[in-house]
Amino acid sequence: MRSVLVSSTGVRPEPSKSGRRSKSTPVPVHTQRLDIQGLRMVAVMLVVLSHLFHWPQGGFIGVDVFFVISGFLITGSLLHTLEKTGRISFSSFYRRRVRRIVPAATLVLVMTMVAAYFIFTGSRFKSTVWDAVAAFFFVSNWRFGVEGTDYFNSSGPVSALQHYWSLSVEEQFYFVWPAVILAIGVVATRKAWSKRTRVGISAGVMGVVVLASFIYSVLDTASNPTWAYFSTLTRVWELGVGALLAITISWFERIPSVARPFIAWAGLGLIAVGAFAITETGGGFPAPWAAVPVLGSALVIGAGVAGNHRFLGLLTNRYSTYVGDISYSLYLWHWPVIILLSALMDRDGYYFAASLFLMFGLSIAAYHFFEDPIRQSDWLLTGAERRDRRFLDISRWRLRPIKMSDRNKSIGIGSLALVTAGVSAYAFVPTTVVVPPTPSSTTTFAQASSVQQIGPAQTALVEQIKSAVQATEWPDLSPTMDEAIAGPQAPSDILPCGSVDRPDPNQCTWGSPTAPHTMLLAGDSIAMTYAGPLRKFAEGSNGQWKLRVEGMFGCSFVDITMREAGDKIGNACPDHKKAVVETINEVRPDVVVISNRASTHKATEWNSAMTRLTSQFAANTKRIIYVAAPPNDINIADCYTRVSRPSNCVGGVTDTWQARSDAESSLVASSKDKFIDSRNWFCTPDGRCPSFVGTTPVKRDGSHMTPAYGDLMAPAIAEAFAPQLEGL
Repeated sequence: MRSVLVSSTGVRPEPSKSGRRSKSTPVPVHTQRLDIQGLRMVAVMLVVLSHLFHWPQGGFIGVDVFFVISGFLITGSLLHTLEKTGRISFSSFYRRRVRRIVPAATLVLVMTMVAAYFIFTGSRFKSTVWDAVAAFFFVSNWRFGVEGTDYFNSSGPVSALQHYWSLSVEEQFYFVWPAVILAIGVVATRKAWSKRTRVGISAGVMGVVVLASFIYSVLDTASNPTWAYFSTLTRVWELGVGALLAITISWFERIPSVARPFIAWAGLGLIAVGAFAITETGGGFPAPWAAVPVLGSALVIGAGVAGNHRFLGLLTNRYSTYVGDISYSLYLWHWPVIILLSALMDRDGYYFAASLFLMFGLSIAAYHFFEDPIRQSDWLLTGAERRDRRFLDISRWRLRPIKMSDRNKSIGIGSLALVTAGVSAYAFVPTTVVVPPTPSSTTTFAQASSVQQIGPAQTALVEQIKSAVQATEWPDLSPTMDEAIAGPQAPSDILPCGSVDRPDPNQCTWGSPTAPHTMLLAGDSIAMTYAGPLRKFAEGSNGQWKLRVEGMFGCSFVDITMREAGDKIGNACPDHKKAVVETINEVRPDVVVISNRASTHKATEWNSAMTRLTSQFAANTKRIIYVAAPPNDINIADCYTRVSRPSNCVGGVTDTWQARSDAESSLVASSKDKFIDSRNWFCTPDGRCPSFVGTTPVKRDGSHMTPAYGDLMAPAIAEAFAPQLEGL
């Protein structure tokens, strides 16, 4: 999710002495390069298509295209100002930035918060408010970067304002770059340097910045990809490439006209390659792979500095340039529309239609009746800046004005029609409830229950689950769903046992110290959520069992690298797994319980990896019990809203969960070890999984049950474990 846009400034004609424009006075126009406006269109549509349809897979590279455009235009503006006036007014520069960026961005922030209040629950609304505060002060990238590296927030809902991170990166860059340009200009004046020398030094300074930032970005991407994605320092080189284009513009003006279309099309080809070949999860992004769209953008921009392109109608036609004109508004509106509607609708044709109509309708209206009028207005404009406009607006970095007629009435009607169509698409959604089908290709719930006999506690729990699935209204939940979503994944005294800096083992052991039997729990966050119910089992075993917790949040207990090094958990995970194996071989527990999150690994790969790990300690335990994770279908943080119904949050059993269940059950088919199917604790026999049981929320996100539900289901878990422990 991710982009930034900067448009060229516009010319606002001086009014006549009577206060009205004369017939010869031009309508407000833009001094814009058509190819750059078309390039904006390409970038914003890549972002929109990727976010809405998840196609193309690398459409998020639109942000990198916009960074290059921004670096080119803003640096060009600064250099032109310095050439014409011999100075750079920081106050004028930042007033222009405020007039250009802040009003439209603030409008979307306010409207998103208003919509979030009526759609989201309390905790998510509060989070949206804090996201808006960070966005307003241009520090969103830091907020989302920190949250992205925190495992406990990794399963939370996506922010409706996450796309503001790129605006923050850009404005942070422009907090420093004008001062560098001015410093070089001042020194050049005092030293009486030639223009060629001044350009060379400016290019050298920016070249060093680009190289240093790119190297740092490559290193940080390899070690900490989430933070690297949002960091200003890892993105400066992209803006810097655009700045280098602006600084060395004289060289690009010498490109032969016959070569320019080929260079531009080569640039578009590189952007297309990036859009279809780069993935967010494939590694190497933002560096080095962002260099592909960055270089492509630079080629398109560099090829067009000498005048309008020939043979580049894809970018320069009026439709492409119009989308480029509204690209800033479209970018601002598209993401909140996608996220807010996803909380109200399923991803179907109605959802896609409503999203497209609303985002374009709101963007067109906001651009013509809010963003552009404010940008063209005298707000924050000084007399000196008004005088400077006459010669500063036309430069080598922009082309001569293009006259556009006044069509505000038609635009207003058209944008209103789009918004109305979007609302209608939402209103016409059928109200039928879709019941998740029971998996048929693998072991069914009923078949599993016939093998894994259930007792009275589990039967009673299943009846409560059936009743919850039929609920038409939300009960008075305790804790509230907001509290559950914002709450921890395990009881407060168990949480430290799953951290990197673990306490003394005695603080993570429960039950009678003299118990003859020991159960050791290993795994990731799923294992940690089972620690509460298993503790109750040990404490209620009449002194027969004690439980030792050796899980770690974010560190799956399997011989596969599930979390790359780069943060605290990723760095600690390999050593933690080795330490758990050593502990098992030393303690020699009667039972080792293993539970991990479901993943997309193939059964053969997963079972081989699990066998490699368990073979290191199998001789020093009497039994290994694999416990399936809770079925991970619907994320309650996404589906639970102020307008949702319980049926909106009824999940099912995914193919990913079923595949993992089949794999682990096959591990114990011919051994002393056991597998426990968890569906009796969360779902009805036909595979429907409610978000609450009785008055207790079941899960806090898509995968992890709440501590309160762990307490509720503890008797059922104890009953399920009892037959698996016979003979020990």
